[in-house]
Amino acid sequence: MKKHFLMVLLLVAVAFMLSACGGEEQKTTATTDTLPTVLNSSEYVLYQNIFYNGYASQYDGKTMDKTGIFTSIQDAYSGFTRYYVWGNLDQTMCCDWQWELKVDDPSTLPANGSLIRVKGKFAADDNALDGYWIVDPKVEVKSVYTGTTADLDMTTMSGTLERVQVINYTAFPDQFEGKTVFAYGRIFDAFSFQDPYYDGSWIASFSTDGDVPATGTSVVLRGVLKNAVLTDAKLEVTGS
Repeated sequence: MKKHFLMVLLLVAVAFMLSACGGEEQKTTATTDTLPTVLNSSEYVLYQNIFYNGYASQYDGKTMDKTGIFTSIQDAYSGFTRYYVWGNLDQTMCCDWQWELKVDDPSTLPANGSLIRVKGKFAADDNALDGYWIVDPKVEVKSVYTGTTADLDMTTMSGTLERVQVINYTAFPDQFEGKTVFAYGRIFDAFSFQDPYYDGSWIASFSTDGDVPATGTSVVLRGVLKNAVLTDAKLEVTGS
């Protein structure tokens, strides 16, 4: 009888441990190798009102709650990394919104391209790129991006942030020399590509041993920066 009782206790303990392990698995953050798409027209309208229509002071000090794609840019003008949560207006992907985060401990952040929810206070600060950012951000990771990345993975950036990053590596080529780069845009000619959506926004140089698609073709480029040229580029056609 005593041995039988001990066996029952052992089985109960094993069942409890298995149940606990199952609970931990349920709490594990999801992963994906596909960049998420975040469409939010209300965020776009708010972004436009704050940064272009003079409403910023009305939101200074207010708590903000944002869900979007996480990314970072290397700001050579200021000498530090900037962090953002961003999304698009609609399926055209040509109009985007992005909120800068004031991050004190980047070691806690997920990979660029991850889906996050951020809560924090919107505050004016001269150190913010556009004069305002979300301070003391509490970041909840909804899914972790596990796709192949680069030193500068501009495929995880909105069109606006990609433009900022291109301006930076073009203006300070020495600081980006030898970095691996992923970029997206449209073929401008045999040696350059441009903004994925807007003519004349920016044009950047590349070199490749492969075939170059027709002008206007949407592509992803993967290569290495040398004197502000994306060299040894591998081109993937993503649209006509």
